[in-house]
Amino acid sequence: MRKLLFLAILLNASIAFGQDWTAPTDSDYPKLEKYGEKIESFIPKDWKTIGKAAGDLNGDKIPDAVLVIKGGDAKFLNKNDGLGEDVFDTNPRMLIVLIRNALANRYELAEQSNTFVITPDSPTMSEPFQSAKIKNGVLQLDFEIWSSAGSWGTSQASYKFKYTDGEFVLIGADKKEFMRNSGESETRSYNFLAGKMSVTTGKQFDEKEKKTVKWKTFRIGKLKTLRTFAKPFDWEIEPDYFI
Repeated sequence: MRKLLFLAILLNASIAFGQDWTAPTDSDYPKLEKYGEKIESFIPKDWKTIGKAAGDLNGDKIPDAVLVIKGGDAKFLNKNDGLGEDVFDTNPRMLIVLIRNALANRYELAEQSNTFVITPDSPTMSEPFQSAKIKNGVLQLDFEIWSSAGSWGTSQASYKFKYTDGEFVLIGADKKEFMRNSGESETRSYNFLAGKMSVTTGKQFDEKEKKTVKWKTFRIGKLKTLRTFAKPFDWEIEPDYFI
């Protein structure tokens, strides 16, 4: 289970072998304005919204906003001659977090991440970004690694961030891995503030089978933020285990 994600990526890469995909570079990510009267003021021309949520992030009881947007440049619409989508879209994705300033009657850019919303690795892979939520002052971002060919394995992950001292601090994460053919599953849930984690194993499609839950303690040192934890599924939190 620990190497499930790596095997899926490797198999997807082999399926697409021989084709070169146009990938975004730093110059393909526009620098956003710091202030705007409307949420739409922060969406660059020809970009579209693929995720959106509203809620209070800084404790002032005024709704803030998070946007996930994707570019629309035709140069990133790659023709695919192999398995998967006929047109493989590698347009850049971007995460935008906005804090509402009621006194100034405007939104203020609190965070722009050009790396956290990852793109698919191959035409057989679905869109990794799934959803964005704001609840009880916590920003949650959900992702999935799923492929239509090359692997039965699927990985789902949720990351929870709290706005503290001008940064979005990672306070929790959940990662579930399961095999679509056998139903074998494992879920690891991390509470970074408490330094505790749970490991739940069982069968994904068998409601009668009792799941096994084990608790552990761990240490990570300094808490990560949206700026220091750049990409989902990229942090080796345990030996050979990435979240």
